[in-house]
Amino acid sequence: MMKTPLIFFAFLVFITSCEKDDSIDKTSDLIFSESPFPLNGIAAKFSKDISYDNKQRTQFDIWLPDATTPTGLVIYTHGGGFTSGDKDYVYATQQGGAWDFPSDIRFLLQNNIAFATIRYTLLSPTGEKEGIKKSMSDVRRALQYIRHKASDFNIDKNKIILAGNSAGAGTSLWIAFNNELADVQNTDPVLRESSRVRGVVAREAQSSYNIEDRWVNDVFVDYNLTWTEILANEAGNISKIYGVSSTAEYESAAIDVYRAEVDMLSLMTADDPAIWVDNTLRDVVHPYSAPEISTHHAFHARELKQRADAVGVENITYYGKNPILYSHPSNESWTQFCKRMISL
Repeated sequence: MMKTPLIFFAFLVFITSCEKDDSIDKTSDLIFSESPFPLNGIAAKFSKDISYDNKQRTQFDIWLPDATTPTGLVIYTHGGGFTSGDKDYVYATQQGGAWDFPSDIRFLLQNNIAFATIRYTLLSPTGEKEGIKKSMSDVRRALQYIRHKASDFNIDKNKIILAGNSAGAGTSLWIAFNNELADVQNTDPVLRESSRVRGVVAREAQSSYNIEDRWVNDVFVDYNLTWTEILANEAGNISKIYGVSSTAEYESAAIDVYRAEVDMLSLMTADDPAIWVDNTLRDVVHPYSAPEISTHHAFHARELKQRADAVGVENITYYGKNPILYSHPSNESWTQFCKRMISL
């Protein structure tokens, strides 16, 4: 029998060692820079402006804890009514110091949880044609992209939390409450990844983007709002949300379908992840008594809680200011919620 040349074995050893070496540094292609706020000695790295698509605003920043095993991840989506805002929102404290993002991110990193902050395509100020699903689909792709590259980031793709404020909160809820959005036949491997997550954090959230049905019949039923009154105050927003430019366009069958597709309340089912919701920054007053009350009203959180309770989705909910209407007895913070959900 012919003996295998020793040079062949040497070649195999060389190839095997190269493969092992490649797997050691899972973030070798990332460019790291100084964190935009002090990490106070926490062992973690920061990388910014990582592209998850080829559009102008499809990038994210990420903090990665130094860890020998894959970590959990929180993906944060900024607010701004789908027309403004950026991923640097979490670089500093917000809401007069009420939201201390640097401290919260440090807490997550100390608990072996990575943190990403993303930006997405904004709606056009005039002549918007696609509506909010354009922005929300970008966020979904960011989630799928990070999952596709999970080994590069040392992320456990089964331990991901979506978080956000305002439009970012609504987007996070929309992704989480949808059925699996993975397109297993897609030629793009990113879009073949799962869209399901372990939990959702929603601050100053909207409960539904089916404004005509939900805001009249559920969210603001206490105020006896009519569609005419809502339309008088929300006409510009409605045009952008659904990508329409006329009443006839809005009243079409296509927009009826669109509204159903962005109704987070009806999308929520028993198999959806736990949610943490906090709408406590604004007084409980008529939704059009001051700017932004309608989109951040306590009753959005109330509706989310009622729906979650009805279908059996765990929820940690806080809503109301002057008066506080409901505060979950656990007093669990959003970061504690993330830690608990990721550790399950």
